[in-house]
Amino acid sequence: MNIAKNSLKCDHSINRDFPVDIHRSEHQRLGTVIECHWHENFELLYFEQGEALIYCNSRPIRVGPGELIIINSNDLHYGENLSPQLVYYVVEFDLSFIHSNKIDLCQTKYMTPLVQNRILFRNQIDQNNELLAEVRHLIDEYYRQELGYELAVKAYIYRILVLLLRFYGEQTISETEKDRQRKTLDRLSPVLEYMDCYYTEKLSLSQLSSMANMSDHYFCRLFKNLTGKSPTEYINHLRLNKAVTLLRESDLNITEIALAVGFNDSNYFSRLFKKYKHVSPSKMLK
Repeated sequence: MNIAKNSLKCDHSINRDFPVDIHRSEHQRLGTVIECHWHENFELLYFEQGEALIYCNSRPIRVGPGELIIINSNDLHYGENLSPQLVYYVVEFDLSFIHSNKIDLCQTKYMTPLVQNRILFRNQIDQNNELLAEVRHLIDEYYRQELGYELAVKAYIYRILVLLLRFYGEQTISETEKDRQRKTLDRLSPVLEYMDCYYTEKLSLSQLSSMANMSDHYFCRLFKNLTGKSPTEYINHLRLNKAVTLLRESDLNITEIALAVGFNDSNYFSRLFKKYKHVSPSKMLK
């Protein structure tokens, strides 16, 4: 279906009068297309063309056309494009949009736990044709914006949540666990932001752990649990993704690119690049 085109913790400015945002994202460049971040809003990623690798809470998920990824509130996530042409839709909304002030069974059993982020869904959705059809109808309704489209969008969101509850509910977390998760994200947020800005510099473990006010050991364990990578692996991930861009778009040679992204040894850079990108930098440069 072709539909009309359109820091760490992202400040997604959704219209408070109608807190639903849907936009089309298109990329021709390999490498990172979704920076590492999280947010309070609920999000769906619907992939129309190409392949990508989406990391949700450190778990890598390979996705292709017609597939769907669910991003729960406060899920740490980022994504890499694996194809020459990647097209996907981002559907994001504030869960309080579906909440009502009227106290009834729907509110107490479903809406309130959803709004409080106590019900979580599986990130990877299999080929559920009914659910995918609802997502496509939602996107189409949002872009056409005919009279009453706000009611139709809200209705489709309810229908999508019902299907997710029936087939993809993964866990219910307590308020205590939710607070612990948020505190962990808040403690590591400045560190991740700093690494994203200064990945070309020499960053020591003690420097990073002190920013989070943690011991080196505890910081490494928490960082690995959250991102799926050690601090060194995460820094190299940032450097190699930047190197992909420079190899494709700049006039620099391999040694210059290695230095530009923070590697002092171009041979080590080439070995690491081939290990993680499965192609030599010289081939990508050509």
